[in-house]
Amino acid sequence: MKGLLTIMLLYMAALLTGCENEPGWETMQLLDEKVVEIRISAFESWDEMNGDTLFSFKEAKAVSAFEEAIRTARKQPDDAKRTDPDYDVMVIYDQQSPIHAIKLWLGEEGQGSVFSYGFKDWGEDVYVVSAKHTDRMREFILQEGH
Repeated sequence: MKGLLTIMLLYMAALLTGCENEPGWETMQLLDEKVVEIRISAFESWDEMNGDTLFSFKEAKAVSAFEEAIRTARKQPDDAKRTDPDYDVMVIYDQQSPIHAIKLWLGEEGQGSVFSYGFKDWGEDVYVVSAKHTDRMREFILQEGH
């Protein structure tokens, strides 16, 4: 009985490890530091981030919503990115950490959104955000825009 249990556990571990490596399961990475602010500006260029902030979110609820959307965005084929992004997103950390620069294609209500790292030397992969997270981000951005 112990042998059967051991074999089953090893089999399950192998399955779970295999699932982690499937395309679409790799997620975006942020630093293991406290995120204190999310700054959003209009996209202007692939070569740099736009420093003219449209929206600055410092409240824990808003920061958490954007952080969760970024951390759960799943890597997808590059063809998910067909146009220029809508926004530049800057993730600001508590300590003297570097700022994370991210490009955002904000989806419509009930649809997914797309993130990519802000500079091409960080990689040109795109990461798709769920409709649930898109709706939360839209709620904050549209609320600030009025």
